[in-house]
Amino acid sequence: MSRRNRRATQALTAIALAGLLTACADRATTSDDSTGSEDDAAVQTGAGVTDSTISVGMLTDLSGPFAAGATIQVAETQAYWEQVNADGGVCGRNVEVDVQDHGYDPQNAVSLYRSMSPDVVALQQVLGSPVVAAVLPLAQEDDLYVGGMGWASVTLEYDNAQLPGSTYSIEGANAVDYMVEELGLQSGDSIGHVYFEGDYGGDSLKGAEYAAEQHGLEVVSQAITPQDTDLSAQASALQKAGVKGAIIGAAPPQMASLAGSLAALGMDIPIFGNTPSFGPSLLDTPARDALVANGYTVQSITPYAGEGEAVTASEELYSEAAPDGEIGWEVPLAYAQAMLLKTALDNACEAGDLTPAGVVAGVRATTDLDTSGLFAANLDYSDPAEPPTRTVFVSKVDPDVEAGLSIETTMEGPSAQSYTFGE
Repeated sequence: MSRRNRRATQALTAIALAGLLTACADRATTSDDSTGSEDDAAVQTGAGVTDSTISVGMLTDLSGPFAAGATIQVAETQAYWEQVNADGGVCGRNVEVDVQDHGYDPQNAVSLYRSMSPDVVALQQVLGSPVVAAVLPLAQEDDLYVGGMGWASVTLEYDNAQLPGSTYSIEGANAVDYMVEELGLQSGDSIGHVYFEGDYGGDSLKGAEYAAEQHGLEVVSQAITPQDTDLSAQASALQKAGVKGAIIGAAPPQMASLAGSLAALGMDIPIFGNTPSFGPSLLDTPARDALVANGYTVQSITPYAGEGEAVTASEELYSEAAPDGEIGWEVPLAYAQAMLLKTALDNACEAGDLTPAGVVAGVRATTDLDTSGLFAANLDYSDPAEPPTRTVFVSKVDPDVEAGLSIETTMEGPSAQSYTFGE
């Protein structure tokens, strides 16, 4: 019997736990002086908020390359807010979620954003680096909260963005630190880095290159696109360079191809993927043995097999909402992202400003947040130019645990600590 089924009785307490983890309690409010108290009437409201509802949006990818993970996140997010509503809502209001599918098309996402933004107080998620690049500047102009937009460092340039953990660059730096401190790489060695060009893979590469310089390592980089699913040529290039380890900032199909191609060449080296690089379905591919032998991830969010009360709560909530659904790190991620937005909404309610700008201010009031296992360390959002943490999970591919990733340790290496942004 799976762990989530053994704990099914905990599902009813999932959101009660989330309430304990938030910094501020909900306050029942209304904008109608005839029905609310003086304090209730003092809560300012704006777009997406009525006397009875709070509307939040999701611009996600239900028909493109990340559809599988997006489907998981939508199911978990909707279940989270349904439980919140059953428990009294936020600021005396029910939270409604408007889900729109952009199909990983930035132009489509911009059109959807323009139609959605006047009617929501926050965007719970904007999925996909090219979509984020198109939408985030518009949301900044509107002073509209954006969460769930991945982990690219460029988001730190926007006051309205809430990064769910660290950045791809910090993940990349921690991967290099781990290879040196735990796997025996030494000054003079080379590591490979295979990456999607753009804000995702390029950010991972920056962190890896910085850490490599600190340790006296050389980086052999190989740029790819999402359409590149046969990485045998890139594996051959890494073999010729004599790399002792590799990082991949791409999607699961590319991680499987790289691992399998390196194994076919007889290369027995560790392969580290950024958060989006691994999915449990890879254990059903020909790359299974290579990944079990040498596959790792550096993740801002806990893997599905992580420990902690909130991790358990996220799994139990999902098992109720989608008993036959796929599982993975997207389950705790969606729960965590909803928790972060709820905390910001609670803070905005307590401050008496439930406008889009007030929700953004509620993010900055979130400091030293303990998420009970969802993230590798407490989160501090007081400085929008810094990630809320530089600590990540280092996990090993493990077919004997649910969703295929077993935590090795948490990591904040010296390069991850000293890495600077905006230079």
